[in-house]
Amino acid sequence: MLAPKIMIQEDFEIMRKRNSSKAPSAFMTLIGLALLFVSCGEKTEVRVSGPKIVNVGITNDPGTVNPVVVNNTAAREVVRLLYMPLTAVTEDLGFSYRVAESIATSDNKIFTVKVNQKVKWTDGKPVTADDVVFSFNTYTNPSAGTHEPSTFNLIVGTTEAGLSESGSALSGVKKIDDYTLSVEVKYPITLDIFNLTLGSLWTIPKHIFENEPVENLKTNPLLQNPKVTNGPFLFKEYVAASHLSLQANKDYYLGSPLLDSINFKILSGSQITAQLESGEIDMNFPLVGNIPSDDYERIRGIPHLRSEQGVPSNVQVLFINNRVINNLKVRQAMDLAIDREGILKNILKGEGYISKTPVTNRIQYWNEAAAKWTYDPDQARRLVDESGWDKSKKIVFALPAGNSTREKVGTILVESFNAIGLNVVIEKADFATTLRKVQHCDYDLSIIGVPDVPFNVIRYVRVYVGTKYTWTGYSNPEADKMVDTIMTSVDNAVLKDTYYKLQQLIADESPVAGVYSELALRAINKRVKYGELKEYGAFLDVEKWDVE
Repeated sequence: MLAPKIMIQEDFEIMRKRNSSKAPSAFMTLIGLALLFVSCGEKTEVRVSGPKIVNVGITNDPGTVNPVVVNNTAAREVVRLLYMPLTAVTEDLGFSYRVAESIATSDNKIFTVKVNQKVKWTDGKPVTADDVVFSFNTYTNPSAGTHEPSTFNLIVGTTEAGLSESGSALSGVKKIDDYTLSVEVKYPITLDIFNLTLGSLWTIPKHIFENEPVENLKTNPLLQNPKVTNGPFLFKEYVAASHLSLQANKDYYLGSPLLDSINFKILSGSQITAQLESGEIDMNFPLVGNIPSDDYERIRGIPHLRSEQGVPSNVQVLFINNRVINNLKVRQAMDLAIDREGILKNILKGEGYISKTPVTNRIQYWNEAAAKWTYDPDQARRLVDESGWDKSKKIVFALPAGNSTREKVGTILVESFNAIGLNVVIEKADFATTLRKVQHCDYDLSIIGVPDVPFNVIRYVRVYVGTKYTWTGYSNPEADKMVDTIMTSVDNAVLKDTYYKLQQLIADESPVAGVYSELALRAINKRVKYGELKEYGAFLDVEKWDVE
């Protein structure tokens, strides 16, 4: 039998309003029956007709739904439900057109984007080429304060940082007609690279923001609490460290969603387990809401849940600020001090994947030799002794809270580093705060989960070793040349050779170190008739999701 579904205040409020015209005793009787079922401990689900709601457990707080300042994976996934991208990655690692109806190129330099004429804004106006051009120009405007403008630095008319050279409209983005535009890039790139980078553009409505000062968009209420969007769901409410709620867009171009709303509940790992068991959440989101590995067997034994082991799609990476620890031997010593086998056996219970490099064997150009690690604490101590490093110097390890497995591993890393003669202390903060520090090189050490996109990982690898994109402060002309080659080449042999060399350089220089990747357990309440959060394309068919 199903476990009891605990009613929350919102459920009772819906029922109260629905029964307001009826005798008060009927509503009170219904409440009494619900409490009786729960208090008796019977494994019987209380079924009440009403809105179709799916509650999703996550550990990473999105922080915002403003596409200009989004800076983490949880926020990106939510924003895609509000502002659709031109294209999106699918489960089979292809691409699905969203705002774009098609994208084509004959020379890998000028790309023609056709806008899907069926896509509408929630105020009824059509999404047009003007909106897409406006969005490109907005995100690359130096005054906008876009969080990661480097995504757009492929476009003609941008700087290396991805900002407009002129400070306004991009010369490389041109409207052709109401539903067609062209995007010219600086050098030939594959269609996959275009889709992965420029195709990720979230289109925002020109008619809402064209008269707004661009420098105010970071804090604009119409982006913080959006009313005009084009995705399958509408924004309802966001409460930091608590929840983010969305409601169905009944006029969605692919059809009105079967669900009435989706709630993202921000929880700790242990809370995710408990609320999956109680029925308070219907599923976890493995990419940003992992079940603690210690709880896997418990989850697998709960009869009202179905579960599935995931793939290594998110690599937990040891980030080293090379401006603070600008010492090769110390970085190499830390890598040697990581007992990856022990982490796999004792923390992940064998349900993980380990690599020295910050990528997995799922990527298209994987260098197996570079991925091999060595655990040698004695050699690590010798390297620290030889390095000339001041052992009394305090190194702060910025540890993001929420993911209990990562917190355990972070604690083990700190103990291991101290055991080889370093002076490392933990400073714990919420994930959004920690990630912001890493992205701005305002940290010493940290551990952050980074997506591993199998067919082309340069978007993420470049933050480790690319001077122009760095989160590590690492600078190496040889590495910069490799990143540029990968970004500009359409030759498969060149790409493979360069990726192999870049992974070997990361293994040798240790600007970062791969620590582990979970085969994260995905659990779903059986009341969900259709819908699950896959590693890629998690919400592509969300309009079809349904519950009993």
